Amino acid sequence: MSVGPKAAGQLPLLQERPFRMLTIERLSSRVANNAVNFGLVLLIVDATGRAFMSSLLVLTLVVPSTVAGLAAGAAADLFPKRLLIVTGNLVRAGVCAALAFQEPQVWAYFLVALVMASATQIATSAEAAILPTIVARERLVRANAIGHAVTGLGQILGFAVLAPLTLRLVGEPRLLFGIAAVLFLAAAAYGVAIGRQERGTRGEVGGEVRDVWWRVGWRQMRRDPRVLRAALELTLLATTMTIIAGLAPSYIEEVLNLPVEVGAVALSPAAVGIALGLRLAGWLARRVPHYALSTAGFAGFVLFVGALAFVDPLAQFLAGYAPFAWLGRVEIGKFDGGGVLAMMLVVPLGFCYALVAVAGQTTLNDLVPISLQGRVFATQGAMAALAASGPVLAFGALADAIGVEPVLALLAAATGVAAVANLRAARRQREGSLTPAAPLRSG
Repeated sequence: MSVGPKAAGQLPLLQERPFRMLTIERLSSRVANNAVNFGLVLLIVDATGRAFMSSLLVLTLVVPSTVAGLAAGAAADLFPKRLLIVTGNLVRAGVCAALAFQEPQVWAYFLVALVMASATQIATSAEAAILPTIVARERLVRANAIGHAVTGLGQILGFAVLAPLTLRLVGEPRLLFGIAAVLFLAAAAYGVAIGRQERGTRGEVGGEVRDVWWRVGWRQMRRDPRVLRAALELTLLATTMTIIAGLAPSYIEEVLNLPVEVGAVALSPAAVGIALGLRLAGWLARRVPHYALSTAGFAGFVLFVGALAFVDPLAQFLAGYAPFAWLGRVEIGKFDGGGVLAMMLVVPLGFCYALVAVAGQTTLNDLVPISLQGRVFATQGAMAALAASGPVLAFGALADAIGVEPVLALLAAATGVAAVANLRAARRQREGSLTPAAPLRSG
C-alpha cells in the first residue's frame, strides 16, 4: 500500500508546512486542554477533598470517547478532516470563554468536562485520521513519535505550568479559562493553515467495511488480528493511565506529602522518559518485532507502576546502601526520600509508556486503510473508555477506604495480568501463522 505524499526529495518533517501546522495546532490545543482538565480536577479536589470525586471527574472526561468518539471517528472518515479540527477547537474556545466571564458551581464542572471532552474527540479523531494523508507511510513512526512528544510537552505546560500558575499563584480560575480560550482559538487558526489535502489512495486496499457506522471500526479491527492486538494494547495502556490520573491527587497528597499542584511539577520528569522513549521508539519499531517491543514495554510499565506504590519502604531500603544513602537525608518539610524516588521512577515509567504507545499506534497507521482510520482510532478510544469506566470509580472509592498505595499496587498487578493475557494470545496467533499446513492424505 502507498500513501499520497512522495518519498523522493523529502524535507525534514517539521519543515513540511502541513505537518508543521498540525504539530503547532496539537501543541496549542494540548496545552489548553491539559490545563483546563487539571484545573477542573484541582477545583473539584478543593471543593470535595475526595479521591472518588476526582475519579468521577476523570471518568466524565473519558466517557465521551464511547459515544461522541465513535461519531467523531465516523465523521473524520466522511467529512473534511481540517473542518472537524477547526470545529473542535472553536467549541472548546467558546466553552472556556464562557467560563472566563462567569465561574460555575461545582456541579457544573462535570457538565463542562463532558462538553469539553466531546469536542476534544471531534478534533483528535480528525487529527489522527489526517496524519497519513500528509505524511508518507515510511515516516509515520517518526511522525507518531513527534506527536507523542507534543502530547508530553502539552502535559508539562498544561499540568505543571499554566494550571498551577493561574489557580495557585494568581488564584484566579477565570484567568486559566481565558488563556485556554485564546490557545484554542490559535489552534483553530493553525488547523485552517494545514491546507487542503488530497484523498488518500492507500486506503482502499482491502475494501470498505459495510456495516452500521458505529460498528465499522470494530469490524475492521477483527479483520486483522495484528490490528486488534495493537488496539487492545493501546486500550490497556489508556485504561491504566486513566485510573492513575484519578488516583494522582490522592497519591500526591498522601504519599509525596505535597500540594496537588506542586506534586504535578514533581512528577513532570515522566516527560523526560517519554521523550527518550519517543526518540528510540521510531528506530526500534522498524528493527524489533512488535511483539518483543510490546512485551518489553509492558513489563517495564507494570514494574514501575508497582514500584510507585512502595516508594517509602524502597527509599528506606536503598538508603542503607552507600550509593543511595543520600535518600535518607532528604527532608524538605514533609517531602522526603520517597518523593525523590518517585520522581526518579516516573522517568523509566514514561519511557516504557512511549515504547508501547508508539508501537501500537504505528501498527494501526500501517495496517488500517486511510478511509477507516478515523473510525478505528475512535473505536479504540471507546474501548478504553468502556474498560476504564467501572475501574476508575472502583479504584477511587477503594483508595478512599484503604489508601492509595495498596490500590496502586493492585492496579499494577491487574495491568500485568491483562498484558500477559493479551501478549500470550498475540504470540499464539503469530506462531499459528508460521505453522505449515498439514499435508493432505491421499486415498
